[in-house]
Amino acid sequence: MKDINWLVTSGQAKITETKITYIPTKAKDPEGNEYYQTSVINSDVDFENGSIEFNIKVKEIKALCQIVLETEEYGNLNIGMNASGSLFGITKYDYKTKRWEWQNGSGFPENLELDKEYKLKIIVTGSLLTLYVNNIKIAESNQYIKKAQLKFFITSSNEVEITDFKVTMKKPKAFIVMQFSDEFNKLYNEVIKPICEEYGLECERADEFYTSTPIIADIVNSLIKCSIIIAEITPDNPNVYYELGYAHAINKPTILLCDKNKRSKLPFDVSGFRTLFYEDSIMGKSSIESSLRKYLEIISY
Repeated sequence: MKDINWLVTSGQAKITETKITYIPTKAKDPEGNEYYQTSVINSDVDFENGSIEFNIKVKEIKALCQIVLETEEYGNLNIGMNASGSLFGITKYDYKTKRWEWQNGSGFPENLELDKEYKLKIIVTGSLLTLYVNNIKIAESNQYIKKAQLKFFITSSNEVEITDFKVTMKKPKAFIVMQFSDEFNKLYNEVIKPICEEYGLECERADEFYTSTPIIADIVNSLIKCSIIIAEITPDNPNVYYELGYAHAINKPTILLCDKNKRSKLPFDVSGFRTLFYEDSIMGKSSIESSLRKYLEIISY
């Protein structure tokens, strides 16, 4: 817990340099029924991409201890112990429907070993979220995580201990989809890459892969693990449209670029994407730089 600021914003908890301890506190609902208050403990750690690790120890099988991540889709993700019926898993609270929606998980609460320390690790790579418990892969889920401060959500009839909390940040990636030619290489090197780096994004293109796996496997992997896709769609290129279609299917944030002097109208199936029309000129370069910055700011970069 050292070097991280924590604040209890609901319920009761004790915080030291090495441990967070949930303190069970009873309250009554409007009908007079007793319940144990949920403790919400906020941190000053802004998280979007990377890994989160912590150890949990509980004293009753119904104990709920979860880390909370924000998403762009009207809800929060709760990841950890006793998630919507799973001993360990991922659940989502939808602000629109005001309901919890199970995403993935495994195990039964009855199998929980009390007073045993469980090591949880959550890895977020682009839209791929993976939960490990004691180094065993438990659950995966495709989610678009929004950069926000981490917090714990804890409820139990007995104490819950959290120790060895560690966060490792990883720079989010922008996957660039375009035709490989001198014309578009110039756009990539002089505009797209510098501006993405300005916003803390690492750029990646398919022609930069140096692996022994099939190129299509590398592309799909990058589409899943990137945080945003920027696609140049001026020429009719089937490879670009394939990658764009895959991005749409997994609900990946996408920005389209199109030279308005060469193509004034978009194909119907991509007309719903954010599209930045530009001119290939000195004045056009300044305009596309400004517009791309605005689009990245809209998508929270």
